[in-house]
Amino acid sequence: MAWLRQKRQIEYAAAVEIEVEAASRADAVFDDVVLGDINCARLEFKSGQFDLILALDVLEHLPDPAAVLASLHHRLDPGGTLIVSLPNVAHYHVSLPLFFRGKWEYCDQGLLDRTHMRFFTMSSAVALIRDAGFRVQRVILKRQFPNVFAAVGLTSQRWRWYSNRILGYVVPWPRHLFVHQILIAAGKA
Repeated sequence: MAWLRQKRQIEYAAAVEIEVEAASRADAVFDDVVLGDINCARLEFKSGQFDLILALDVLEHLPDPAAVLASLHHRLDPGGTLIVSLPNVAHYHVSLPLFFRGKWEYCDQGLLDRTHMRFFTMSSAVALIRDAGFRVQRVILKRQFPNVFAAVGLTSQRWRWYSNRILGYVVPWPRHLFVHQILIAAGKA
């Protein structure tokens, strides 16, 4: 939000945060911060109050993301935009170990974060948004290929970027295996 406020004039920004420490940090950049679980918090926001709603890496942590999206649908202005970011469970880091070794191992962060309650592919993510009454306007797939330069010790972010660019052009097989993040922009249907 601090970055967004540098780029645009924002009249009002609100956040819902369950973690006390994160909520106290959010107080510095948001006009209002609701401390609580978005699944059951009483949101006092008006119908159509927001022209932009961001749900970035949030929905996979919720027991009922469809209910939360339905609640957000009412709070979005008729001309507004919802932007959702979700990890893709079909990424090769998850799907290949599951397919070849029968392994599905949770970790502290990433695609199999221990706190993820729901998992999505591109089609199930789009269906979730549509089923909540939104019209999907755009889907951006953020790809992450393996770093082909890591074998010779080139592991910096720059070399990972080069690897992504090169493999993005030459890899002929199922590209959904390399989609790490799904970004969806949607409006009211």
